[in-house]
Amino acid sequence: MKLNVNFSELLASAERMGEHEVTFELTRGSEDEFTTDQILSSTAGLDITIEELELDHGVLSFKGRQVLLFIPDQVFNIETVLSGERDGNKFHVADCVTLEKMRKMQRFSRYKATYNLSGKFEVYGTAHDSRPIKGEVELKVCKNCLRYLNYKGYQSDASTKTKSQIYNEFNIGGFLSEYSTLFNAMPERAAFVEKGGYSEDWKDISSRYRQSVNFNCESCQVDLGADPRLLHTHHINGNKRDNREDNLKALCIDCHQKQPMHGYMRVKPEDKRLLNQLRKQQGLLNTDSWAQTRSMADKSLDGLLRYYEKKGITLPKVSHELLTADKTVVARLELAWPDIEKGIAIAPQDREEAQKLGWKMLTIGEALREMTAK
Repeated sequence: MKLNVNFSELLASAERMGEHEVTFELTRGSEDEFTTDQILSSTAGLDITIEELELDHGVLSFKGRQVLLFIPDQVFNIETVLSGERDGNKFHVADCVTLEKMRKMQRFSRYKATYNLSGKFEVYGTAHDSRPIKGEVELKVCKNCLRYLNYKGYQSDASTKTKSQIYNEFNIGGFLSEYSTLFNAMPERAAFVEKGGYSEDWKDISSRYRQSVNFNCESCQVDLGADPRLLHTHHINGNKRDNREDNLKALCIDCHQKQPMHGYMRVKPEDKRLLNQLRKQQGLLNTDSWAQTRSMADKSLDGLLRYYEKKGITLPKVSHELLTADKTVVARLELAWPDIEKGIAIAPQDREEAQKLGWKMLTIGEALREMTAK
């Protein structure tokens, strides 16, 4: 017997409800890609060559996946590293001066890539009695990487005490989330998204609450009635079962991601763009100060914006659109200085179209190198 099943009404209802508390993509292509993702998600990591590393965004990526780099070989320090008496080799998150030196010394082959979120890395070495030893250990992030990215203001405006705090409290999941808009997929990372713990009637409660505020974000005020999936219901005290109305707050996906302890959330690049387009149309894309600009801009640009503020650079426009004579949008720039026709764009096609119009365009990586060279 043949069954004809039509889910169109169900899908339409789900779209109207906007029940998408966390958005992510789990992409699995060929068997080789799946194997690559399995290895990258492990503590052992994957051997890669320098030619395979992508650096356009300043952070490190491999085949479109954001990765960390680490040296597994602890040589004769392996015993003290595994015992915790000594810190192991630092892991890298950006194209810092340390990696540049390693490339010049042709020692880059020592590194492995991973996007495992546990904070543990599989390392090995040789004991003093010449025995090979292997184990898992927590490694620290490279300070040069934090300095290069100006992560949380590490280079531009952090005191010694604050720098120490940024370094010691560095969280891999939170870091990857902040740069997630630069990547179209996060393979095998869905495991760290906390989806459990809600009450059984949470979807109904969330839907009713968002309707009660007319699908407006209670932080940035953007009206998401036309696209309610971009609006979440946030538990203010972090308790997912405390559904009292005074503990709920409707937040757009961008404002929700920026809440404390929400580093696991990912905002897709196309959703971030759509959100800022709606904010702009509604007169809410306020960028009259550096604080407002950092708040509205893509989170991956935070370190750059802090650099620019410290250096006294002119305040840029956020989500700037380049138009043709007939008002057709040909490029959308994450940051722009229209007076000097200079901008930063994440998407290659936007950079190419802007360059055709005579603009000087930079990738985030190029902008970071430009700032750190000054």
